[in-house]
Amino acid sequence: MKILVFSDSHCNCKKMIEITRELRSKTTLNYIIHLGDIVQDAKYLQETFPDIPVLYVYGNCDYSFNPKEQEKEYEIGGKKFFILHGHTRSVKFSPGSLKTIAEQKEYDIILYGHTHMPKEDYHEGTYIICPGSISKDQSGRGESYCMIDITGKDMGIKIVRV
Repeated sequence: MKILVFSDSHCNCKKMIEITRELRSKTTLNYIIHLGDIVQDAKYLQETFPDIPVLYVYGNCDYSFNPKEQEKEYEIGGKKFFILHGHTRSVKFSPGSLKTIAEQKEYDIILYGHTHMPKEDYHEGTYIICPGSISKDQSGRGESYCMIDITGKDMGIKIVRV
């Protein structure tokens, strides 16, 4: 099972579509996850690739105050996912709140955005991953996204620079 993860696209759909088309020409994409800012971009991806389910959450630039739209749980390929943009948990200041969630041992992976900087962490048996930004990188190393490959009980995670 292959999952493509984008965050912080900020209306830069062109790059997401190019990446999705390229990857889809090489492999089957089972899901796309969009971690907010701008949620309309996720909806555009769903219209462009109706055969690939697009899961998404609202970010701070999406102006939703409904907590159910800002943090979501999914089970995909036998793994439990917690996805959020990150502004509701102050991830720009400290990843501590995500580590607290990981300590509850309910999730195999936590995906977040908001910082515009890719980061991989593993805490208490949970992967904590920020794919960075596909449009406005803050790390100085280029835009990025994440690929997740679930094969049986194994899960491979790769942050890709573009």
